[in-house]
Amino acid sequence: MKIIKLLFTGCVAVFIAACTNDRKQATDSTDSVKAILDTTQNNIDVLSDIPWTAEMDSVSEKYTMKRSPIYSSEILTKDNVIESINRKYPENKLVWEGLKNDTAYVKIENSDYLTQSSGSTGARIFLAESTYSLTELPHVNVVYFDFTVGDHATPGPYTRTSFDFSMPQNNR
Repeated sequence: MKIIKLLFTGCVAVFIAACTNDRKQATDSTDSVKAILDTTQNNIDVLSDIPWTAEMDSVSEKYTMKRSPIYSSEILTKDNVIESINRKYPENKLVWEGLKNDTAYVKIENSDYLTQSSGSTGARIFLAESTYSLTELPHVNVVYFDFTVGDHATPGPYTRTSFDFSMPQNNR
C-alpha cells in the first residue's frame, strides 16, 4: 500500500512539473511575441526615405523638388527626419541642436565633404533636401545650418525659397 501511495505521489509530482514547464514555455513564447511587436512598433518611427528629394529633368537638366509619396503615411518627427537625411548622406551627418520660434537649428560637425568635395550642385541639393524635409515638421519654417564655411556651401538660415535651381548658386 505504501508503494502505491509512493507511486501515486511520484506521478502527481511529475504531472505538476510537466504542467509548470508548459506554462513557462507559454510565457517565454508570449514574451518573444511581445518583443517582436515592440521592435516592429519602434521601427515604425524609421522613415523609408527622406520626405523631399531633388530630381533632375533629363530634358531641361534643371532640378526640381519632389515630395516623396512614400512618407505621406508615415509620422514625421525631428528624430526620424534627421535619421533619414543622415542615412542618405552619411558624410554630412546632421545633428539636431534645437528649435527656437520657427527655426530648426542643425549642425554638421565635419563639413569638409559638403563644403569641399560634393561640388556646388551636390551641396545645394543636400541643403535643399534637408531644408524641405525639415520644414515638413510642424512649426518649422527656417533651418539654420551651422558648419564651417567652404568653397561650395555657406552656413546660415535657409528656407524653401532659398532654392531656385534656375538661378545661380550664390543666390539664396
